[in-house]
Amino acid sequence: MATPSANHAPDVSTPGLAPHAAAAVAPMGLSPNSSAYDAQGLPMHSPVPHSAAHATASTPTSTNPSAARSVKRPRPVKSCTECRKRKLKCDRNLPCAQCQKSHRNCRYSAEHDSSALSDASDAEPSDAQRPAKRNCAPVGVQGNNAGSANLGPPFSSARNGDINGASPLQELASRVDRLENHVLIKSPSAAEMPRLPLSPATIRGLTVKHGALQTRFFGQSSVRVLMNLFDEAKEFLATHADSAEFRDLMSALSRLHKLILDSYKESLTPMTVYVESTTPVRGRMQHVLPKREVCDKLLGSYIHTTETIYRIIHMPTFMAQYEMYWDGKLQGDTFLPQLLAICATGSRFEAKSKGLRKSIGTEFDGVHIPTACELVKSWLHSLKGKQLIDFTTLQTEMLLLQAMRMTAARPQVLWTQLGAILRMAMTMGMHRDPSEFEPQIPVFSAEMRRRMWFSILELDLHVSLVCSLPCSIREGDFTCKPPSNLDDKELFPEMVELPPSRPIDHGTDNQIQCYAAMTVGIRLKVVHMLNRIDSIRDYNEVLELGAKLELISEDIGYLFPRNNSLSDSEQSKMWRCRVVLDMHIRRPLLALYRPFALGSVDAPAQITRAYLTSSMVILQYLDELDPMLAHYQSVSDMYHLVLKRDMLQASLSLCYYIRAGLQSNAGPYSNLKLAALSPEPFDDARSYRAETPALWSPVRLIKTVDKSMDLLMRNVGGGDVKDIVALSVVLASVQTTAHEQKLHEIRRMLTVVLETCMRATNTNPELVHPPLPHPPPPLSINNNHPYLQAQVPGQQPPHYMLHPNAMAAAPDEETMIWDLEGLDPSWNLYWDQIMPLWSS
Repeated sequence: MATPSANHAPDVSTPGLAPHAAAAVAPMGLSPNSSAYDAQGLPMHSPVPHSAAHATASTPTSTNPSAARSVKRPRPVKSCTECRKRKLKCDRNLPCAQCQKSHRNCRYSAEHDSSALSDASDAEPSDAQRPAKRNCAPVGVQGNNAGSANLGPPFSSARNGDINGASPLQELASRVDRLENHVLIKSPSAAEMPRLPLSPATIRGLTVKHGALQTRFFGQSSVRVLMNLFDEAKEFLATHADSAEFRDLMSALSRLHKLILDSYKESLTPMTVYVESTTPVRGRMQHVLPKREVCDKLLGSYIHTTETIYRIIHMPTFMAQYEMYWDGKLQGDTFLPQLLAICATGSRFEAKSKGLRKSIGTEFDGVHIPTACELVKSWLHSLKGKQLIDFTTLQTEMLLLQAMRMTAARPQVLWTQLGAILRMAMTMGMHRDPSEFEPQIPVFSAEMRRRMWFSILELDLHVSLVCSLPCSIREGDFTCKPPSNLDDKELFPEMVELPPSRPIDHGTDNQIQCYAAMTVGIRLKVVHMLNRIDSIRDYNEVLELGAKLELISEDIGYLFPRNNSLSDSEQSKMWRCRVVLDMHIRRPLLALYRPFALGSVDAPAQITRAYLTSSMVILQYLDELDPMLAHYQSVSDMYHLVLKRDMLQASLSLCYYIRAGLQSNAGPYSNLKLAALSPEPFDDARSYRAETPALWSPVRLIKTVDKSMDLLMRNVGGGDVKDIVALSVVLASVQTTAHEQKLHEIRRMLTVVLETCMRATNTNPELVHPPLPHPPPPLSINNNHPYLQAQVPGQQPPHYMLHPNAMAAAPDEETMIWDLEGLDPSWNLYWDQIMPLWSS
């Protein structure tokens, strides 16, 4: 059935249709009950023509024709005002032809205006015979109007100025709605578009124990989930790990893991003499706190490492309280828990014991972190009523959470506790900008609230990425503005006006947090997208967010440039600022690109390149520092502590690209020869060209992963052995395709892991190695290995290729069976959860 044109009024006197049925015939996209237009495409509130009104309203009571002809009523003028004034014939278009020729402003009088009425007799033609006024395009505008004929007129005529009718804005909105419906009818629905090909096994995992009573979720950043990318490594751990060739070696690694983990658990046990004492908690905290000289170092370490992007305290105010405390003049109980939590955090970076040695006294160089955390918790649990919503209480909660992070607590535990802290902050109204409550909140307190709020957001975002869980808040749920780029000394409680914020490239005490706060919105979008990644149907949104993060990361290099003319201390400070900001930007970037770069075969080149580049940058942070610096070892330990999880993820990602580079038909290096994989010896990720097919050669990637493994093994602790074992098996399995050679390399690397971790932890070999009946011969070197073939003449291969003590342990079928059920529960939990996935 043809649809009436927008430029011509349809004939409503359709035969066979009742009046109400004819009115129900509406243009496409317009319902019969629309308030803006009727079935004829005319405004619903336009006056009914005189003849139609006379036909329906008159009754057969009067039969005198002369009386009927004597009744004259004013009739609305159909011509425009300009044609009526000049006595011209008007075609009743808008604009009409006469006005277009004369370039006049064509308009029609309002219907209720008296000038729009004229005297007329019933002898004039009835309105039913008069064509309706039409809307036409201006002169010179031509085209096919068939697609828009069903959309109705863009606006009602100027003569339809009835105040009871729809306004032009309402008519425009109605027309836009009909246009959207018209387009959606011809466009495929979102449900019909296929999802991106992502494997759930490389995105998430769930461990189920005791009949589904105990479950735990693992996201894409977990080592056990990343292991699903390497089928050969999974096969080894599922089948060959318990073979006669590897049973003794894996048993020794299991014993080493148990010894290290038991020692670590013992160091995390709080000292009961302080935790379970009945004396006031304030006295116990004072007894645990070291002497002032030690506290000064621990406080300085905390300020330089943590109080950069997480701005929790105001340094001038805190230092004034610090002096009063040691002078014995400080009143109140809120300062001591904060000082103890700060010293506990600083002990992890500054003290030789790393805050895990159970000893106190004037000669002790730190604070036992677990004991300090328990004492601060006891103090917080003693608070009641309005003390719970005090700003100092919120500061203490955040300082305690920072100290707990130093002992490698489970990120899921931190995630739940941080959610409670964030909600407590929201109950205090910190998610709203303080300017909304002026003058009740002073200027100084307002700025401190902004700093605290964005510190909570920053930590919540970081922990959520580690756990692959949603953030507790999304963009748009808060109105608090970012803090100003000002020094702490510019802020004081008595201030009445906030100074203007410095430019972002101006160094201040709050420069890092200020810049990070400017990017919180984009990173929150990334976390939200990761939790709905299964519903993503194209790469547009992913590429858009990723491009923004890449630009932000590039800007960091301009904020903190590399300047060799600076002193060692200034270069170290600049490096620390650059790394802190860069890793907070690259973490969401890696999490955004990881499912596509490692799990999709048709990922765009931008995603693959950016993911590989960011992985290399994280593993090469330490390369910017001179190893001969006096403080290089402490910086290296801090780097390991903060970025251990990121190092594991990046190393496994590089293994994925190593395998792709060595296999001619795999990954983004398909159809490329090995010699073409390294067109230039790039040492800096920022120097690659966009047209270069590869950023680094497999040789360079292997060396980078090997160097990262050295750092992980030197600082091994807790449950790190299982992750290092998994990484070593993956790295050995991706370097060659021959099965026997692959097993040979795995055995070599596992032996290196065992011996290096034993030396790093000073473990007695008799507790790990069983007595061997006959010393096995050393392993021979395979000169046909592709890595050795690619070596530069005169360059030595890495230690795991030429280790002199690599040996094949002689199995003892009776006593040396690798029985996982008799080992530490955490080790069994790891392998019991992974091996069913590998064997499936």
